[in-house]
Amino acid sequence: MLHFRHCLLRAAAFTLLFPPLSPAQTPSVSPVKITPGNSTVDGSFLKPYKNAWKIVYEFPGKEPFLVGTWSDELSEVEVNGHHLLKRSQMADYSKYGIVTTYVNVFDPKTMAPAYSDFKRSDTGEWAHREFEGAKVTFGKGESASAKTQTGELKLSEAIFDYNGGLYGVLLAALPLKEGLQASLPTLSEDRDELDWVTVTVGKQELIDAGPGKQVMAWPVDTEASYANHSHSIFWVTKDPPYVIKLVTYIPSAKWVKVTISMI
Repeated sequence: MLHFRHCLLRAAAFTLLFPPLSPAQTPSVSPVKITPGNSTVDGSFLKPYKNAWKIVYEFPGKEPFLVGTWSDELSEVEVNGHHLLKRSQMADYSKYGIVTTYVNVFDPKTMAPAYSDFKRSDTGEWAHREFEGAKVTFGKGESASAKTQTGELKLSEAIFDYNGGLYGVLLAALPLKEGLQASLPTLSEDRDELDWVTVTVGKQELIDAGPGKQVMAWPVDTEASYANHSHSIFWVTKDPPYVIKLVTYIPSAKWVKVTISMI
């Protein structure tokens, strides 16, 4: 399935490189493993919101340029008598004629996923996943007309749906404090198998939150076993809209630096 980083990579065909991140951004101690059901993860404070970002690409020695916008909405839903939250996102890469949509439904108390959906406009690729602890049931297609592939994955751990689109909202539900280092189980972006995302929380800092507004936010550095070796930093808060900014570096792939900031 294509997700955030894959859509960025396939938008155009550049092969520039970016210097690696400094050693100071690399975790120095073993992170604590946090799994669904861990009492330190609690999103019961999350409230409905609407948010939007602009998407800017940048290459070494080149001027940054706007490629599109990304919308984000959190709403309340009832599923089989359970109060859940639904995150709906749409990334419109208008410069390249690509639109991707993400829907994540989850339990706010534990941040455990219920189901997710993904679609991509230019290829027709789609995927639907349903989660039950360590079991994931899925249906997907490489295009709207392609034969549907179905299956069931039995993982060794119950997982969060970080890579499926929950991303920074999940990070906001962590016990954020400077120096926190944690490892979160999720489904790999590149393979149908368990992966771990390592997060490191930095010191709160003042950051732009749209025209004429600034807020204090935690920079959360994230690393995982991505095929394109990307590295992301989210700036998150405990107040809506929670995800304020995102910067992704892809040092050994086509895209170099991606900045998503509020508009």
